[in-house]
Amino acid sequence: MEGVEPDALPALIGAEGVTGLNDPATPWEARRMTRGARPDTPWADGAATVVGRAGPGWSFALEPSPGAHLDERRLVPPGIVASRGRRAVTVWSAVGGGGLSSGVFHLSVAEDGEERYAFTVRGATRTKRGPVPYDLDPDRLFADGESPEDHLGERRTLEALGDRLGVRLPRFALEHGRLHSFRTRPWNRAPGPGEGYVTFRTTPIRP
Repeated sequence: MEGVEPDALPALIGAEGVTGLNDPATPWEARRMTRGARPDTPWADGAATVVGRAGPGWSFALEPSPGAHLDERRLVPPGIVASRGRRAVTVWSAVGGGGLSSGVFHLSVAEDGEERYAFTVRGATRTKRGPVPYDLDPDRLFADGESPEDHLGERRTLEALGDRLGVRLPRFALEHGRLHSFRTRPWNRAPGPGEGYVTFRTTPIRP
């Protein structure tokens, strides 16, 4: 998010009832701390994020392992609404266990409350919305035949994004530090008329 400090992020993209940041924790501890606050409806689930600065004039909120499945038909990143008067970048990266077809990478850039451009790479399929700049074109950055487990296309994209916007994530702090955290508002809209959903719940059984 451009032009805001990390402690201002909960007011912009925080879940209902979130008024500030939690005490410093590792990304995995932050995820555990907010697990009990998850709602019963999957579309109302936000992200358990840690926050910090992402370069001059930028702040970030990061969930290390997104728990929900990326469905572009229902995706409504909180950053779009929060981008009024500023720019907001949303990145979603997940690698499944099924090889090339299970990897997904999504990037969108919003400004003044509207999405300016976006793309999604899902296996060998690439979809775009809006005028994606040449230096961020997924056709250039993601080569056919590369495994998502290697993160090569993702790394090229993040490097190009840093060159374009000056955004950088503090890798050492994310891997070894303790950062403030909060839960965001939902990333998915509720099902519309005629749409349905299925949830699965597992319960351990003791012998």
